Amino acid sequence: MADSKKRLFLRLMAMPLAMLGLPPPAPAKPVSENMQLMGAIARAIVNSGRLQGIDWVEVSAIFAIDSDGDVNESYGYAYDAQGKAHAATFLDDAVAREVKAYREWLRQKDDKGIIKMLFQFNRNTRRVRADFEYDDPLRWQVTPRNLEAMIEALRPKLGSASGK
Repeated sequence: MADSKKRLFLRLMAMPLAMLGLPPPAPAKPVSENMQLMGAIARAIVNSGRLQGIDWVEVSAIFAIDSDGDVNESYGYAYDAQGKAHAATFLDDAVAREVKAYREWLRQKDDKGIIKMLFQFNRNTRRVRADFEYDDPLRWQVTPRNLEAMIEALRPKLGSASGK
């Protein structure tokens, strides 16, 4: 029923546009499965409550994944509108479930899968990005010696921090 109303609306909208010599609006493209899975991770992170009390704009989360595909480590940063980084962890059942589902979707037949994932997103622009590690368990490792450099290296930069 809703689908037929939508088609009727688009046809009705196309008539005046055609009279003006403009093409009708293109139908909305379906969201890719990749973007659905990444969106599920972002929602799980936001809903985890781990960002409460932070006026965050961007998030970088690193997930370490064992050979069974279970998330066994999580750390990262929430960056506020002023650019300040706030340390955060995202080792939550719902987040781990979404990360594992994404890892399994990415995995090729006879592939061991990723061992680490850097997941980043921006609250204002709704942009997301993921990077993967297959061999080096020390990639993205934060230590006292590299703390400041890693905070900057992990900063997402997925749009305006202020949302403007």
